[in-house]
Amino acid sequence: MNHIESVILVVEFQKTWTEEGSFFHFLIKNEYINREIYKNSKKLLNEARRNNIKIIQSPFIIDKNNIKSYKKIPFLPKILGQFKAGTWRAEYTDGIFKEGDYVVTGRTNFDNTINSNLTQILEELKVKTVYIMGFTTDHCVAETIDSLLKLGYIVILIKDATATFKHSTQFKMEKKYQSISVNQLIEVINSYKI
Repeated sequence: MNHIESVILVVEFQKTWTEEGSFFHFLIKNEYINREIYKNSKKLLNEARRNNIKIIQSPFIIDKNNIKSYKKIPFLPKILGQFKAGTWRAEYTDGIFKEGDYVVTGRTNFDNTINSNLTQILEELKVKTVYIMGFTTDHCVAETIDSLLKLGYIVILIKDATATFKHSTQFKMEKKYQSISVNQLIEVINSYKI
């Protein structure tokens, strides 16, 4: 892992997915808990930060006050009231975001590259490899991987820092894309200490 050319992209690690009382949490709850996604993710992000790996947070926030972007957001998240600006549902999961992380803005789609500044951030940082984590593996994460691959980036799925509705679907995504575990990635990070 080249520290300068690699980043970790964190997709929608927000309370909508991770906290009780949210319909979206109910959808991934079994996978999220059984595979210890929160514990794995915090461990990885803490190690990455200790080793000066850049972290890009890509939240999904639905803001009715921003009419231009609100109109572009898919129907389902809007109607279900998930990721609503100014509510706990749009907040980062505790311990996932830290001051100094880069933040993607302008997102209006499941694909994190659409209508956002993600590719601009990647270009400014001269990134070649994107390690990706977050939710859900077969929707927002997969669509973002596909777009970044088309743009010429090397994209690697962090398999035990992502989750979706069913284990079989998760496994399918891990086979479809180049994948790595949290512990394997930490070994790589530590092998390139500055």
